[in-house]
Amino acid sequence: MSNALRNVYGPLLAVRPPVAATLNKAGANYKSEVTFLEYSPREAYDEWLRICEGIVDFGGDAIFDFEAEDEPFLGKGDLRVEADGTIRAEGGGEALGNMDEILTGRVFAANGPWVVVEGRKLRALMPNMLTHRLAEQPYYLRLLESMAEAGGYELSVEANPHRWEGMADVAVVGEKVVLTYTVSGHYDGASGPKTMRSSREGVERAADFAGVPEDARVFAELVYPHFHGDTVHFGARPGIDGAKLVHYPGGLWGEGSARVESRLGAGAIVPIGRDDAVEKYAGNSRQVENGVLVPDGVSAAFVESLESLGLRTLRVPLFELFGKAGGGPACATLYLPKNLELPPRFPLRFSVRREEALRRRDRLPEKLSVDPAYFEGRRRG
Repeated sequence: MSNALRNVYGPLLAVRPPVAATLNKAGANYKSEVTFLEYSPREAYDEWLRICEGIVDFGGDAIFDFEAEDEPFLGKGDLRVEADGTIRAEGGGEALGNMDEILTGRVFAANGPWVVVEGRKLRALMPNMLTHRLAEQPYYLRLLESMAEAGGYELSVEANPHRWEGMADVAVVGEKVVLTYTVSGHYDGASGPKTMRSSREGVERAADFAGVPEDARVFAELVYPHFHGDTVHFGARPGIDGAKLVHYPGGLWGEGSARVESRLGAGAIVPIGRDDAVEKYAGNSRQVENGVLVPDGVSAAFVESLESLGLRTLRVPLFELFGKAGGGPACATLYLPKNLELPPRFPLRFSVRREEALRRRDRLPEKLSVDPAYFEGRRRG
């Protein structure tokens, strides 16, 4: 097995707090196409906190930082978004900002870089995302710089010239890795073609970057509404019986699931049912050490399928942020490599700044209301 695959699933996961002005703006997945007129940034933050707490409870830690861009929206009470995107405190007053400048998708940290440690070098391949998410990259660069300094690493950052939406399309299963992508003409919904996501060239470049051998690569094409591989499956490391791919067969194009099973070997697939996969985001579960964070709406049968492998489970509430915007525990987290060494008191650890994170909760708006005219004429999907 290559070192990159052996070390993908570390106990440290990078995360990013949801914005203080939460809203389904881009509509680039089937959940976020719905134009809700009321949101609760505080409840969204509570969901994020639960994920961080779950990571720590399972023996890992979350690495993150707060962002100065949020400050204008904290401690202002409830917010409202006007037709032109202007954000004000409920009841009027000065403009606090404009929604078109807000990185609403930033919480989805799984779209972050592939990070590898080679000796004392920390290397990262940055994603090549949709235009409206390109501004998210400086956050990861700041985290990488802080980790390199704290761990005594030399930092090397590369760009992927092809469309690649980060580690959400990488699922390691033992000595193999499933790399997912979309193809124009195949990735269509009932209303026609949808936004293209990772490309075949992009995932190939990612595998090249990490030094994954050709014979370890398993390519799989997604079908709508599955915008990333982590909405279809995840690589599980059970306490018994070898590595598994917990997988929804209906999420891949044509005979894709059969080919994946053939490459991974008999008995490597733990199936996910359609309702769990499409409606409850079961494929977006996230394993941390010997535990798995699962969306709270998944079936008892799905939970039992994981626990039968010797894994613990913890249900995470997902109604506000992830139920509306589309995602779950995996979307909100980015694996950092197992061989990354950071000090126990590294200041960007959630375990170190938990009290600060909890205090911040009360400064977030309880409610954000949206003028229906804000969504008029905006492309959805």
